[in-house]
Amino acid sequence: MARKRRQRIIGIVPRVGRAFAAGARSAIRHPQLLILSGVLLMAGWALWDHARRTDAFRITQILLPSDSSLTLQEPILNTNLWDLDIQALAAELKRQQPWLKEVRVIRQLPNAVKVEAIPRIPVAQVRLTPPVGGTGRWHPVDPEGFLLPPGSPAASEDLVRFSGSGSALSVGKANTDERLLLALRILQKLRRNPVFVSRRLTEINVADPQQIRFVVDLPAGQAGGELEVRCGSEPELDAHLARLRASLRAVSQQSMPVRYIDLRFKEPVVGPRT
Repeated sequence: MARKRRQRIIGIVPRVGRAFAAGARSAIRHPQLLILSGVLLMAGWALWDHARRTDAFRITQILLPSDSSLTLQEPILNTNLWDLDIQALAAELKRQQPWLKEVRVIRQLPNAVKVEAIPRIPVAQVRLTPPVGGTGRWHPVDPEGFLLPPGSPAASEDLVRFSGSGSALSVGKANTDERLLLALRILQKLRRNPVFVSRRLTEINVADPQQIRFVVDLPAGQAGGELEVRCGSEPELDAHLARLRASLRAVSQQSMPVRYIDLRFKEPVVGPRT
């Protein structure tokens, strides 16, 4: 095998040499192409050098996001727009607020720099309890498991609550806790399901991955109040959601107030509200 490889490499050398010789002969026969390439290269270099020296491209305006506290650590006014390392500047600004999803620095010709702060979009919230004492705070979490600061003592009514998602979570970073990621997958699957078009999901409990639970806030015309739905594991969820749709239809027709529906059985168990 090694011998064949060496033979292939040795065989390439003559082909490279012949190609180089053919190129040299073409350049000798048609020198105008070589001259034109050299002229274009020199013209491009001259234009680039002029752009870096002219006052027309000196930065006179910096556009920072109005709703952000990002600040420039080093002044860039009056520096050349083309000399600015926009990647390094974006990284520096991102370090100021690491909870941002992205910071973009854009050159705006002829003399302005625009900074865009791309926030993370929360999809749920998680309650973190301090190790000793305290009541804990609710932190928004984005689809990547990133917990956003600063948190709030009270849960937001606009975000789904995650419970049972583990205690080894950190604020200001993307967490890889298995239960948190499970809750995010469950949330995504539930929101795609037609069952939740007219019903508000309020909580997902993954304390036991084999017995996933979630809470739905039902409209007044559909038994009213909160309804706990008890399922099995993640692989069983699709089948259980199909049962849920039929169960909710039956409950709605009977106008029966229900406290929970257990979908882990072939015939779902409905617990009436007392």
